[in-house]
Amino acid sequence: MYTSPLKEFSRNDYFDQSVINDDMADFSFDFFFSGKRIGSRKELIDLFVVTWIMDDIENIFIRYCIYSGDKANWKEKITDQLKILMQDINVSKEIISGRLRYFEVKSEKYLPTEAFEKKFLDLKSRMKRFQEY
Repeated sequence: MYTSPLKEFSRNDYFDQSVINDDMADFSFDFFFSGKRIGSRKELIDLFVVTWIMDDIENIFIRYCIYSGDKANWKEKITDQLKILMQDINVSKEIISGRLRYFEVKSEKYLPTEAFEKKFLDLKSRMKRFQEY
């Protein structure tokens, strides 16, 4: 039986700056996700993923993507999303390779929908462009 591969349905970026301050300086990154089965088939899912990076001067880069399709390669989609986010903010390929060498997507990062949305809004509120001085 044919199933549709997991494909990106939508993407939203929230960046304090267009590029990272200095990819040679230490930066942190992480992800969290939520999801649900769609239809009566167990292998079809909607996957909601937030990946984020904070550079050495606390600029935050957030990517929120929604995927839909067969759940078979959901872990690879999250890793790819993080890798592409790093590329998009000008982290060099060598740094990306080094930082993701031991990166592992774990199901412990799953959050129920309400907790996922709250964590996303909390992260977004930490952005400089949304803070009032």
